[in-house]
Amino acid sequence: MANVQEIVDLWNEEQPKYENLGKIVNAFINSKITDYELLPEIHFRTKDLLSIIKKIKKKQAQKEYSFHHLNDKLGIRIICSFQEEMEIIDKFLKENFIIKNAEYKQENLNFDKLDYVSNHYDAQIKCTLSEFEKYTELENLVFEIQVRTLNQHAWSNTAHSLSYKQEKDLPIKLKRKIYRLLSLYELADDEFSSVNKALKEYQDDAAYTLLRKLEGKFYKFAKFDYDREISLSDINIILSYFETDEERQKLINEIDNFININEQKIQRIYDDNRNRFYEILFLTQPEIFLIWYMLQNNPFTLDDNWANDFDDEALEQIKTLWGNDL
Repeated sequence: MANVQEIVDLWNEEQPKYENLGKIVNAFINSKITDYELLPEIHFRTKDLLSIIKKIKKKQAQKEYSFHHLNDKLGIRIICSFQEEMEIIDKFLKENFIIKNAEYKQENLNFDKLDYVSNHYDAQIKCTLSEFEKYTELENLVFEIQVRTLNQHAWSNTAHSLSYKQEKDLPIKLKRKIYRLLSLYELADDEFSSVNKALKEYQDDAAYTLLRKLEGKFYKFAKFDYDREISLSDINIILSYFETDEERQKLINEIDNFININEQKIQRIYDDNRNRFYEILFLTQPEIFLIWYMLQNNPFTLDDNWANDFDDEALEQIKTLWGNDL
C-alpha cells in the first residue's frame, strides 16, 4: 500500500514545478488559442495532496499503482461554447503539445451508460516551440488537459454534486430520472450547435451577419471578449451610411479578405496599443474592422456621416492608427 509520508515528500518537491508549468501552459493557451478564432474559458489547478493520497490508495486496491503513475498532478481545463469548437481545440492541442494519450469519451461511451462526455489528453510541453524552449526542466512532466462544452461542464458539476452511486446499484425509477437529466444536457449541446450553425448562415440581418463574421477575427487580434449590444448598435449605424443594399452586400462580401490582407498591420496596431485600450474604445469592439475598411474604401462616406452618431475625436484616433506607416 501507499507510503503516505513518501507521497507527501514527493509532492512537496514536485508541486512547485507543476504550479509553474500550469502558469506557463495557461498563459500559452490563452495567448495562442485566439489564433484559431476562439475564446474559450481556460483554468488550471495542481492536484490537492489529499486527493493524490486518496486516488493512489483507491487505485492500489485495484492494481499496481504509485505516485509516479499519476498524470493529472496538473490539470488544464478548456471550456468552449459549442461541440464543433472541440474539434478545433483538438487540432490546436495536437499542433502545440506532445500528446501522450487522447481519450474521446463520447466515442467510447455506450448509448445506455451514464457519464459526461469530454475530451481528455495526457500532454507534455513541446520545447521545440519558442514559447517553451527555455523550460526544458519541465518538458518531461505529464499533465492532463480536459476539453468540455459549457453543458458538459454543467453536467459534470451536477453529477458530482448528486454523488450518485454506480448505475448498476440504482433502482430503475431513479436511473430513469438521471437518464432524463443527462439527455437534457446532451440535447441542449446539440441544439446550441444547430442554432449556432444556422445563425452563421443567416443572411436576412446584415448587422448580425457581419458580427458573426467579425467575432472570431476580433478574438484573434484583441484576445478578449466584447460588448455585443454595443457592436450590433454600431454596426447598424455604420451600415446606414451606405445608400444601397448592393453597397452593404459588397462590404459583407469583402470584409474577410480585407482583414486577411491587412492582418500584419492590424496585429501591429493591437500589439502596440494593448496598454491604452481605455483611450481607444473602438479597438475593444469588432466594428473597428468596418471602420478601417471604410477608411480605405469609402473615406468620404465615413467622414460625411460620422459626426451625426459618434465622437469626432474617436475617428481621428482611428485614422491616426490606420494611417501609420507600419
